[in-house]
Amino acid sequence: MSNMVARMAASGSGPGQNGNPADGNGLRGGRILAAAAGAVALVYGGTLAWLLLSDNRLAGEPVVHLALAAPEVPEPAASAAEPPADTADAPDAPADPKTGDASTEELSEEEQALLEAARRLDAEPEQDVSGEVRIVGAETVSAGGTQAAPAAAIGPLVPAPDPALVETTADGPLPKIARDGRKPWQVYARPLPAGTQTSRRIALVVSGMGISESATAHAIETLPPEVTLSFAPYGPRLQEWIDKARAAGHEVLLELPMEPFGYPQNDPGPHTLLTGGNTAENISRLEWLMSRFTGYAGVMNYQGARFTASSSALKPVLATLGARGLLYVDNGASARSLAPALAREAGLPAIQATRIVDPVQNPEVIATSLDLLAQVSAESGSAVGVASGFPVTVDALAQWAVKLKEEGYVLVPVTALAE
Repeated sequence: MSNMVARMAASGSGPGQNGNPADGNGLRGGRILAAAAGAVALVYGGTLAWLLLSDNRLAGEPVVHLALAAPEVPEPAASAAEPPADTADAPDAPADPKTGDASTEELSEEEQALLEAARRLDAEPEQDVSGEVRIVGAETVSAGGTQAAPAAAIGPLVPAPDPALVETTADGPLPKIARDGRKPWQVYARPLPAGTQTSRRIALVVSGMGISESATAHAIETLPPEVTLSFAPYGPRLQEWIDKARAAGHEVLLELPMEPFGYPQNDPGPHTLLTGGNTAENISRLEWLMSRFTGYAGVMNYQGARFTASSSALKPVLATLGARGLLYVDNGASARSLAPALAREAGLPAIQATRIVDPVQNPEVIATSLDLLAQVSAESGSAVGVASGFPVTVDALAQWAVKLKEEGYVLVPVTALAE
């Protein structure tokens, strides 16, 4: 357009010169072109300004809008029947005044998971398993009246402690062998009824007891009394729970926190037995752990893959346990564990678990583990399973135990398999 104007200027012609109609037509054409150019500029300029001012990070992208509703989470109902926790028995793990549970600051990840599962149990309607399992003294009976335990009934276990098996210390009571030779692992064990079959025996140990009061109560009330309960040393009111467990027919174990690989990032808790600690320090920690409550037949390691693989660290601990007349149960989590072999060398009765029943909190995984446990029992005569106290696991064990008798197996306490 500018070239055309220049040529017109050079030729001496301009709009309206000499009254030439062609000049008027050129003027109108120029105005039309200028107006069109202005309109185009206005459209592009407005579009660019809108994009800059809107600052929309998704401009030009397809967008789908979803309306998400927040899930409804039921509030846990306070239990009026649950007394407040007494923290005097657990100075290193004060109870939460709102829940009656041990402080989560002192718990490992696994124990915190158990505590959360128990809190969810409080928040949900309780599953009634009384139609499948009920405890009568020490008998487990199905809803149809079919006995799932040997005919000879065993009542509540003798209240603990036996004064002859207690050594009083500044930390608390410690187990000891009585002057007449009686040992805690025998006195506090759940006895086998006469005539119990010697083959196809299965023992179950449920661990993590005492951390959550609701989970502990659920296990005591739901599981057959032949199931052994293993208590962590950090919960509140532990002796009360031991007494309740024994009154329901359950023998009990004490869990000993031992150094895992990855310590201290992976920390089992206060007074953990360490490979780097000297013998005197480890024995001092061991005695503190053993003084938390009385009436236990033996101990079971909690974690400890590194500690149980160290002969020098493990031997003094096993010697101390043997001198106090206790049973040692290896939870079977570490293939490197030297504990069973070293315990037998020291004359300490020991048991190694066959498998962990619930490595994943999934009913199908638990069912498969229990089937494999039964298979080992059928092939070798006995098997030991260790499970957590998660409510889903406890309910699965209770239901599974009902049909054991029908399949030719017998549920026994873990002390019945001691070597």
